[in-house]
Amino acid sequence: MDLGPDPQRRRLLIVGDPALSRGLMRMVLSRLGYVVSVVASGTEALTMRAHTRFALALVAARLPDMPGVALARHLADPPAAVPVLMFGDAFDRPSPLQDGAGASLAGFLVKPISIGRLVGAVKALTDGRGPPASAAEIVMPTRPPLDLDRLREFADGDRQLERELATLYVESAAIYIGQMRGALDDPETWRRAAHALKGASVNVGALELAETAARAERAEPSAQLVDELSGQLAAVRSFLSARQAAQVAALS
Repeated sequence: MDLGPDPQRRRLLIVGDPALSRGLMRMVLSRLGYVVSVVASGTEALTMRAHTRFALALVAARLPDMPGVALARHLADPPAAVPVLMFGDAFDRPSPLQDGAGASLAGFLVKPISIGRLVGAVKALTDGRGPPASAAEIVMPTRPPLDLDRLREFADGDRQLERELATLYVESAAIYIGQMRGALDDPETWRRAAHALKGASVNVGALELAETAARAERAEPSAQLVDELSGQLAAVRSFLSARQAAQVAALS
């Protein structure tokens, strides 16, 4: 990849997310000729920006000391403005309609992020032509009800454990949704159940359901939201059943 003579176009800053993810991004991008700095917090990122110019910052939506969008606003300040490519879960996506939260973002990548999408977005934003797509166009397209790669990663590649985790998730999710249905007049219980459902769904890769659970956690109890969650869980069940049937057919 030809990044041109300008060394600033070779410099990237990665902020936040677990150390393993930061290390993987750094390894991949370094092999492509980028000079990559990695920090864990927004404060460290601002310290780095004070003495180093970067072509692009890759910022996690959730940082230990400030929201990712807050850091993006700071990085957008002159004279050393740095464009920000943010990454996070679907329900983390900042809305440009809320306090200008998304105005300072060059794009948003939804987890789980493939290496191809990461490299493609970084190249588009550092090759001197500017971003070829809006933030919305960079976001991961329509997803199946369950991300099998995420589930497989969560099970550490153990296929038997993967099946057991999927079964346990469906059973647990049904319990949490039942708790929410029974807590339409109890906002605190509603929020606890929605939060638990969100976390369990993210772990196994039921990202659409996780996004709805996150929305429910912030909302007032609603039978309509419970019905929406129930429908999404039914889609997960059907997806898993179809997958199991296909596996059985392949062995027969």
